Amino acid sequence: MDLHMHTTASDGKLTPKELLQEAKERGVSHLAITDHDTVDGYLLAREEAQRLGVGLIPGIEWNTEGPEDELHILGYGFDISDPRLLHLMDRRQQERIDWASEMVERCNRLGMAITIEDCLVRAKGGVIVRTHIAEVLVARGYSSTPQAAFDAYLRKGASAYVPRPVFSAQEAIELTHEIGGIAILAHPGIYPFEVKLDALLEYGIDGIEVYYPKHSSAQMAFWERQAKKHQLIRSGGSDFHGHGSRNSTPVGSVPLPRDVKEWWTCCMFHQH
Repeated sequence: MDLHMHTTASDGKLTPKELLQEAKERGVSHLAITDHDTVDGYLLAREEAQRLGVGLIPGIEWNTEGPEDELHILGYGFDISDPRLLHLMDRRQQERIDWASEMVERCNRLGMAITIEDCLVRAKGGVIVRTHIAEVLVARGYSSTPQAAFDAYLRKGASAYVPRPVFSAQEAIELTHEIGGIAILAHPGIYPFEVKLDALLEYGIDGIEVYYPKHSSAQMAFWERQAKKHQLIRSGGSDFHGHGSRNSTPVGSVPLPRDVKEWWTCCMFHQH
């Protein structure tokens, strides 16, 4: 089981079909594609999942920015035809293009001649993310690797960074509930700030992504205790973005406890 992975619909390297084939080859029976701000990857994967006999549930990763800082909220099991979801995805994707355009403009001012069109080509018609801008900076010879470009120019506080449009964790959680889904805090151990769990509990967060490749065993133990203490759903996944990417932990390589797998199999996968 792997509940966190990305495709070419956002910033992953593999198409939805390639990702499913990889999961099948690696013996993963249940998975969720959680592209940033879009369900296009899930829609493209549905038929292939049925053909391969792989359990697939709707998933999304909302990138939020608000009073709780820049948190990622994972949504699962929602109604993909709900107009509120479609409206928000359209809004978020346009906001991302505007946001990326401002960062490209800053790069230009710093003497790095790149265009938003080049970055959108990298996004392959899907959701644009900062990694796409970083890749163009490398292709134009302004940096040695996408990670170096990201760190030097695009991470929060760097010279070409522009603050994200406001879309708070509270909004993401509430919208996920409105469209019939559950909201899970993604990778709480890797933020460069302390997660305000009390606020998220107040907003109705349903669970925590405890099992994650970049969590230390101490972080995993800490967040497992928090989840149990507050009776939250536990989840986990590889956050696979593709071989040779910033997140290249293989599909299905993060072990989930048996009771966690049983909960997801029974409560989420049986509904879909």
